[in-house]
Amino acid sequence: MLAAAQVINAIALRLLAQSLGEGGVRTSRTWPWSEAELPACRVFAADELVTTVTQEPINQHQLQVDVQYTCVATADLDNAMHALAESGLQLLFAGVLPYGLQLTGISRQTATEGEAAVGQITLQLQCLYFVAPDAPQTIIS
Repeated sequence: MLAAAQVINAIALRLLAQSLGEGGVRTSRTWPWSEAELPACRVFAADELVTTVTQEPINQHQLQVDVQYTCVATADLDNAMHALAESGLQLLFAGVLPYGLQLTGISRQTATEGEAAVGQITLQLQCLYFVAPDAPQTIIS
């Protein structure tokens, strides 16, 4: 499995303890949810910057990861989004952090569907790890 996928899985594993709807935590940016399955969470890779750091060669990967929560509410949508982000951040940053995990930003989107409002709050994260180019599935550190 590609190193980036392993990092995504490690982050998603930290979020499994979060109280979510039937949609749970998915590691696919396109996982479809019905309104009844919300709140739910997607964890997926965004951009990945790779630089060579040694002559062996060893590549340093800076992986941007999005943790995107989707929820629905008839009132207090912002509070619902913020509560999801708060509990997610507590789980993500508890204990020893995997792959130099850092929070780099938070974005929000809302839309109205009938009487309910749908909101997404995305935690933008960055991870750092090292991989040999000829072994893209093996994280060195």
